[in-house]
Amino acid sequence: MNNASAPYLLEGLAELSPAERHQAVSLVVLRVWETPQILLGDIPPAQALAAIAAVAAGLPGAQGRPWLDDRLRAAAVPGVTGELAGRALCALDVLVGRDRESVPLELHVSDGDAAGALLDDLRDVLMDGLRRGL
Repeated sequence: MNNASAPYLLEGLAELSPAERHQAVSLVVLRVWETPQILLGDIPPAQALAAIAAVAAGLPGAQGRPWLDDRLRAAAVPGVTGELAGRALCALDVLVGRDRESVPLELHVSDGDAAGALLDDLRDVLMDGLRRGL
């Protein structure tokens, strides 16, 4: 996940083997959760969001969601564990400002309502996965 350009993030993940994808995504969500300031430098918010979405896409609750397109399906992390889903949820909370350690980010989107709905839906899928006791 070295290329932080949004159009290439998911393609880059899809090119990795399942084990490499799991490792890359795990590292990103762990680093965002443990060190939120990393979003201001080493890990751009778009990269963190792509990693979180790849985790959510690997959960059964993602099926039928409007954001689960072919590109995200190809980048999905297989065999998501409860630990990984929990870390992705914590990273999402950091990213959207729900965590007390969050850093002030300005995410520029053309449709704030749609972006908010997507973030809430990702959270719901991750929470559902945790409730199911992965």
